[in-house]
Amino acid sequence: MLEDTHGVILYQEQVLRIAHELAGLSLADADLLRRAMSHFDPGKEMQTLKDKFICGAQAISKIPETTAEPIWELMAAFAGYGFPKAHAASYAQVAWRSAWCKTHHPDVFMAAVLANWGGYYSQRVYLMEARRLELKIQPPHINFARPEFSVTYIDGQPNLFMGLNQVRELTKRTQSRITSQRPFNSFQDFLSRVDPRPGEAENLVRCGALEGLGTIPELLGRLRSGGWRGGQLSLFTPEKPSEDWTVEQKAAAQEGILGVSVIAHPLELQAKKIAAAGAINTLEAAQKAGGRVRVAGMRQTGRGTRTSRGGYIYFMTLEDLEGMLDVILYDDAYRRSRSELKDSGPYIIEGQVEIDQDTSEPVLRADRVQSLTR
Repeated sequence: MLEDTHGVILYQEQVLRIAHELAGLSLADADLLRRAMSHFDPGKEMQTLKDKFICGAQAISKIPETTAEPIWELMAAFAGYGFPKAHAASYAQVAWRSAWCKTHHPDVFMAAVLANWGGYYSQRVYLMEARRLELKIQPPHINFARPEFSVTYIDGQPNLFMGLNQVRELTKRTQSRITSQRPFNSFQDFLSRVDPRPGEAENLVRCGALEGLGTIPELLGRLRSGGWRGGQLSLFTPEKPSEDWTVEQKAAAQEGILGVSVIAHPLELQAKKIAAAGAINTLEAAQKAGGRVRVAGMRQTGRGTRTSRGGYIYFMTLEDLEGMLDVILYDDAYRRSRSELKDSGPYIIEGQVEIDQDTSEPVLRADRVQSLTR
């Protein structure tokens, strides 16, 4: 019954067959067993099924209790994570198709994932992956963006434009008027034909959605001059500011309006601090098992758990522009660093690289965490 999977319990159907053929449980009892295991039921029903299995294995297959009980434990350990064969095949097919799309059409694939607001991870993680794939990511633009993330080819090169629906306080009415009325040749053309509310127009300007129609300070000055009503600008245009916003100012505005910076990655904005700290990237750190390192990155995932002795362990995945590295903070280190871990980073984390005994993968045992945004 395990020939196809080389002796490994892989599918839920195999649990049913083991219980039925090895211990003589009826198919109804076997399915009851599978469901109880899947829900980690520790109650009376599970104990009754365990007793039935061990007794049946002895009576039907002549398997002693000392062997039947470990078989039961193997089944119980597996069942909560196993899939039915049909589900496993479906997931495998989706994974294969996704891998093919990402390999051959990375721009369209990443735009589709981002249009779906990511998945298991936050949108910031998928934007980082798009950067690693060397895709050009743009903020929403009134002449190119759709309501959701999309790909537009400019001069033959793919550009991933964030959707208009991600602009804070931008109504569907205004989004619809933008996509139906464009292209817009000037700021006044945009205001007169779309007639957005002042707050909508300001958010679009500040997040970079009118790039090419004037600098952000210039456009904001025209909006705030007090002469704009119902899509009309004042007769006298304010003096144009000489310089545009810095990358840091644009990134901060995008964080506030879009929820994430598109113009620059947070690690890029902290490049001088990272270099001054002597931090290395995650790929380099992974090669230094047994050594102390400093690594800079963003928190991808994080979770804490209590130990049997009442202590606390915090697990996190640190990601930079090169890759990812698992990080563990034990009780004392976590308590020292807890105040630094209130946002997603960027961080500089210092500690010793160890090899996990279960996975054989490098893990950073951290003893110091520094937030670069405080």
